[in-house]
Amino acid sequence: MALDTMLAAEIEQQLKPLDAAGRAQFLLDLVEVVHNFATSEAVGEAETGSVDTGSLDAVRDAARAHVDATS
Repeated sequence: MALDTMLAAEIEQQLKPLDAAGRAQFLLDLVEVVHNFATSEAVGEAETGSVDTGSLDAVRDAARAHVDATS
């Protein structure tokens, strides 16, 4: 089984018992982890200064707005 398939299945299991607010918070937490990784020096050999974070910022802002709307 591919890693992305396993990860998707695990996320689906985590989301099942959550209500709309819980799912929104889970999504925001996941987006923030990705954003923080992509904008940190942990990216490895890639030059983090050249990473365009505009799209990630927009996704993070949308996830935050969704949390606010469901809270």
